[in-house]
Amino acid sequence: MKKAFLALGLLALLAVPVSAGGGFGLHAGWVDMSDADNDAGWGLMVKFGLTPHVDIQLRGTDFREMTVSGSQGGSGLASDFDFQATLLDLGFNYNFIKEGRKLTPYVGLGGTYYLLDSTPDSNARVGDEYGWYGVAGLEFPIAKRWDLYLEGMWRDAKMTIKGDDLGFGGPVDVGVNLNGPQVNLGISLAW
Repeated sequence: MKKAFLALGLLALLAVPVSAGGGFGLHAGWVDMSDADNDAGWGLMVKFGLTPHVDIQLRGTDFREMTVSGSQGGSGLASDFDFQATLLDLGFNYNFIKEGRKLTPYVGLGGTYYLLDSTPDSNARVGDEYGWYGVAGLEFPIAKRWDLYLEGMWRDAKMTIKGDDLGFGGPVDVGVNLNGPQVNLGISLAW
């Protein structure tokens, strides 16, 4: 949990305006990973404008209650495994800006660092992982420097659950796919 707050705090510090163009935002997110259940979370986003069309984007989204089901066929687990995930993204977005247009569509790609922690009552452990994402979204201005944004993401990553005894009487090393969609709805402030 300390890692999650440290990472989100670092993202908040990065929200200090450093370049012309860009902004920061707060969003609610929902994710549905292929081998884990879905969960809602919240996050922060910071973007720095490189050109009128290209942004560097940093994002952190925190999900507190993820579960890999032990009853799921082929999971290799005898019981459910609960974990927490903080997803730290770094990527590039291309904005389809056109003068006079109110709605700005964008697409992007990037890498994700997954801060993964098993919950205290889990009898196994997970380590941090890497992955990638693709994003497509819409930004709609609601005031002079304020925007609403809605985006859909596809995430791709794998994690490994390790334990001495997960109900099998011996060491376990189970791979889990974290692939799946994520949807974010947020508000941002441009600087």
